[in-house]
Amino acid sequence: MNLSLIFTTVLKHFTEGPPVKSWDLKFHLAVAMIKNNDSIWDLPTEGLQNRSYEFKVPSNIIIKEVTLNERYRQKSKLHLEKGLKQYEDVLDDKWKEPKDMITGEWVYIKEDEEIKNNEMDKVVFHIHGGAYCIGSAKLSRALTSKYVELAKARVFSTNYRLAPQNQFPASLCDTIAAYLYLIDPEPDAGFKPINPKKIVIAGESAGGGLALATLLFLRDAGLPLPGGAILLSPWLDLTHSMPSFWDTEIITADLIRDTFNIRPSSSLADEFIADAKSLSDKIAQKKPAIVSHPSFIEVPRFQLYCTNEALAIPYISPLLAESLGNLPPILCQVGGFERLRDEAIFFSYKAAYPQEYQLPSYATKNFEKSPFKKPTKVILEVYNDMPHFWQMFQFSKSSQISLERCGEFIKRVTSIEDNNTSMIDLLKEDVVSPPISISPSFIGMRVGINGEIRELNETDQDCLKWDKIGIVPKETMRMKKL
Repeated sequence: MNLSLIFTTVLKHFTEGPPVKSWDLKFHLAVAMIKNNDSIWDLPTEGLQNRSYEFKVPSNIIIKEVTLNERYRQKSKLHLEKGLKQYEDVLDDKWKEPKDMITGEWVYIKEDEEIKNNEMDKVVFHIHGGAYCIGSAKLSRALTSKYVELAKARVFSTNYRLAPQNQFPASLCDTIAAYLYLIDPEPDAGFKPINPKKIVIAGESAGGGLALATLLFLRDAGLPLPGGAILLSPWLDLTHSMPSFWDTEIITADLIRDTFNIRPSSSLADEFIADAKSLSDKIAQKKPAIVSHPSFIEVPRFQLYCTNEALAIPYISPLLAESLGNLPPILCQVGGFERLRDEAIFFSYKAAYPQEYQLPSYATKNFEKSPFKKPTKVILEVYNDMPHFWQMFQFSKSSQISLERCGEFIKRVTSIEDNNTSMIDLLKEDVVSPPISISPSFIGMRVGINGEIRELNETDQDCLKWDKIGIVPKETMRMKKL
């Protein structure tokens, strides 16, 4: 961004004032500089994917970049071909033909170098965000370094294939492969197999959705599950069906724009459009009998990640999964002023009470036959006045509190010796004092700007009564199309 644009942006937003009263000027300008930086958002997708900026890590942090053996992706591919067979008619087969290797990086404290060949105490498996189209492990170092510092853990942050060049399930294939690398490393990998119970999978935004999709696929495929998961502002509903996504007051404050500007350049767009048409023709010919809703095809395609007919696949929109039970303990954090708020809240209740929340009706035909009815233990934290993925603003008190809670959750969930843990075991004593309501599988709380804790707002639960979950709203028509 040039100096003139910086000055204009600062002056404009200094004059207007923050859209949320509790924001100080520094926080307000930080949000505005990201949300309104057209010099970035007007770049084509490839330009955003290739941005070279990287966070300068603290001097005591080691970064070790690695390339995974292709055998991990081949193993993952075998699992996915079996697990996704019922959806193959709505998928682009190009995911089976990768053009590059899976890369990632280890992030850890320098003092741990001497013990790297021993069994690791705990590992955070990090999956970056970026609407499935942008982002990287390198661009996530500000966050992964904090996990290292606060949880005293090692972090493995993976890169995965991005859309639109690579559509679903390419990203899922790569995250499953990276997980298999952690629990079954090559002899020369430099570490011993990691006990899955010592792994916490963590992701923000689309990375949070992909983290949950990875968990669901591991569960469904009968593969070992990690010890827990952290979902920061997770994107769980690609139908955009929840009320908060279209709330005009939230749109004014949130980082997620009202229209999505991520788009390919003309050359890539031509290729994408040709591939999309080919897939559309295939779907029309096959007439697949998969879970869907008529609203899916009443609007033009609006996701680069998948075709509209695939929106209800649970590994694309985990909120629409038949059951979210039988998963490891989950910490879900979402902002009170972000468009993804309602889907995070509904997800948390649906996972903790799988018998009660089985919406949408068109996707729950076989719930009674599901083997996954055991409640998932969920901690839901809704942060007052915070926009999407506010954790990136690490100068703010709310970011610091959020990340400290993540660090504490990682330490606690990886110290569990058996499957009989209680919700209290997952929480610091000061979190439940003053006391807030806790069930055997759920605790929900509002976290104030200065860290004060209280019960969820009554309005936070309004989304639990929403009867249009998983139904594509007409408002998607105003989102940019290719």
